[in-house]
Amino acid sequence: MVVALLIVINLAVILLRNTDTSSTTNGGLPTIIESVSPGNGEIVRTTDTISVDLNDFYTGVIAIDRAEVPEDQIERVGPLGQISFRPGAGKDLEQFSPGIHTVTVSYWPQAKDRPARPATYTWTFKATV
Repeated sequence: MVVALLIVINLAVILLRNTDTSSTTNGGLPTIIESVSPGNGEIVRTTDTISVDLNDFYTGVIAIDRAEVPEDQIERVGPLGQISFRPGAGKDLEQFSPGIHTVTVSYWPQAKDRPARPATYTWTFKATV
């Protein structure tokens, strides 16, 4: 009986060691990403802001429907790892067309240069008038 108990304890330790709980948060976001807005699948107006809140030590860029938003059109709060874009006059995207859009955030540590293949996270939202 003692041997069986030791086997069960060893199996429990092995399973707990091999369980990866660090790659995503409860909301399904990678642990580096604290929040996104709009959330995956949410419905927004055609001029609403897209934003990503990264871990404070990370930075990144946003691409909407595979087109990276130019740096001069992004708003950043660097020390907080926040990146946002709001469509409007004088920007590449004045408003979202009605329908489903895809957002991809590429991110990396602020202390490093942008890597050739940064980590990414992609989600969708629906714009309506």
